[in-house]
Amino acid sequence: MVLVVAQAQDGTADRVIAALRARGAELARIDTADFPGALSLAATPDRIDSPGWLCVRGCRIDLERVCSVYRRHPARFEFPAGMSAPERRFAMLESIYGLGGVLTAQPWRWIDHPSAVADASYKPRQLRVAAQCALSVPRSLVTNVGTRVREFAAEVGGALVYKSLSTGVVTEADQARIIYTSRVTAGDLDDGAIALCCHLFQEWVPKAFDVRLTVVADRCFAVAVRTESAEARVDWRCRYDRLRYEVCETPGEVRCGVRAYLREFGLTFGAFDFSVTPDGRWWFLECNPAGQWGWIAKETGLPIAEAIADELVGAR
Repeated sequence: MVLVVAQAQDGTADRVIAALRARGAELARIDTADFPGALSLAATPDRIDSPGWLCVRGCRIDLERVCSVYRRHPARFEFPAGMSAPERRFAMLESIYGLGGVLTAQPWRWIDHPSAVADASYKPRQLRVAAQCALSVPRSLVTNVGTRVREFAAEVGGALVYKSLSTGVVTEADQARIIYTSRVTAGDLDDGAIALCCHLFQEWVPKAFDVRLTVVADRCFAVAVRTESAEARVDWRCRYDRLRYEVCETPGEVRCGVRAYLREFGLTFGAFDFSVTPDGRWWFLECNPAGQWGWIAKETGLPIAEAIADELVGAR
């Protein structure tokens, strides 16, 4: 059995499920937002041969029958109304460590294991591992010292870019705002603001185009992302309506580098972002270990869902 852990309205997970069904796989799907109302569990972690079960709306899933798991952005648990804020926080933590602990304790094939995804989400470590894997990495600085940023700007001899170190999403008054990558100069720097938290600065790499490289095990699906928008040339996520997509080849040295990168983190999947300079050099920007890929597969027809399904059912 293949277990899919995804939100109910997740079209990307639906693509994988369709590919799994085409391969005759037995499937079960859970949405963690259903816990505890419509999703329950009874686990016996000490019993290796009979670890317990999940139950989704009356349908039982025996944990020993699961062989592999596809996990995509699980939703927050939904607790009953009337609980106080302290009760809700306690219930949330108990459920994360309880349900999450039961699932991660199983010897399943994960795409990808939550611990590996969490470890690979630290951008400073991403940059170090990418450099160790012989990928080209822009000179980078993580700091909260304004004078050091000015020194760094002088060292790289040009404009910098600022990037968020985490999700890059700020929520105010129930409105979410994305912090996109932006170009900055020494004149833009505010020492007081910089001192308040960590910041990531990198040298600006003049690019001909960007590449979203989706990697599943040893299969690479590279797509050139081109635009005429000045904003999107800095961060293409800000203008999806101004993008063009073109399937392209992955250079051999990049292919070797990203495979080594995934091995280092214990990952099967990675959504890599590269910038390609006019001389054809690919520069590593980051890798989202649980990145979106459904829209790029829809735009290009690349068989990413099929590659994931093959890994889940052990068809390769």
